[in-house]
Amino acid sequence: MIVRLIVFVAIFSIGWWLYRQFVAFKHSQAPAKKSQSQTGNAKTKPDQQEPMVRCEHCGTFVPRSHAVHDQEARAFCSNEHLKAFHSQQ
Repeated sequence: MIVRLIVFVAIFSIGWWLYRQFVAFKHSQAPAKKSQSQTGNAKTKPDQQEPMVRCEHCGTFVPRSHAVHDQEARAFCSNEHLKAFHSQQ
């Protein structure tokens, strides 16, 4: 009876030790994956934001890549505002 208890405790202890080793190994691998994914495109980083420009017609701020520019490099939020701005002048 006591031998079964000792064997059970030994098996449980070995299992618990293996589990802790596995968790520690997975935890040590997580930062390596994170650093590899951050070496990619700069646009995927949440801490870098795209610069905003102000529409010359309505004053709305839009991302620079979404803005429409005229020949003098003025930014507009849409083609309609570009046309309306030039028709006012």
